[in-house]
Amino acid sequence: MKARISQICRRSLVVVLCPLLLLQPLFARQTSTQSGIRIVVVRGDRARNVIQQIPAEPLTVRVEDLNRQPIAGVTVIFTAPATGPSGDFATGSTIANVIANQDGLAIAEGYHPNGILGGYLIQLRAQYRGEVASLAVEQTNIEAGKSHAKLIITLLSIAAAGGAIALARRNPGDSTPTLTLGDSAVGAPRR
Repeated sequence: MKARISQICRRSLVVVLCPLLLLQPLFARQTSTQSGIRIVVVRGDRARNVIQQIPAEPLTVRVEDLNRQPIAGVTVIFTAPATGPSGDFATGSTIANVIANQDGLAIAEGYHPNGILGGYLIQLRAQYRGEVASLAVEQTNIEAGKSHAKLIITLLSIAAAGGAIALARRNPGDSTPTLTLGDSAVGAPRR
């Protein structure tokens, strides 16, 4: 009986701890300097940016207090690497200072990835009333994908042909084929 209870306790512990261990990388990216404020990524974490093209969705973070309430007016410093895979912000620099709006959002508009392929981290730092929060956001610079126009046209053509065949089978109308052999004709029965 004791062995059975011990086994159940171990299984329960595994069920509780496994999900927490999966979240460990997420918590590890938040530095220990966060006490009264924090930075939460809204858009752009693990973004795959096409080299030399401004991403469609800018890197957006939210600054909030520990009660998850937004903090407006906080300056968030975005810092991309100075060398290697990286990019420049709208100012032409690898550093951008962005003030959080009334919703606590700081948006790094106009980020332009450089021409070097690979992964990197954009460092974020916010300071408010003596409290400091920092976070690293993953980015990857990739090559532009090849055009899939021919594949799309081919697939649409096949789909259209399949639709036409299905429609013809459902509603034959007057287009029923008739085979004529000499004096007699063979065809579908008349309705």
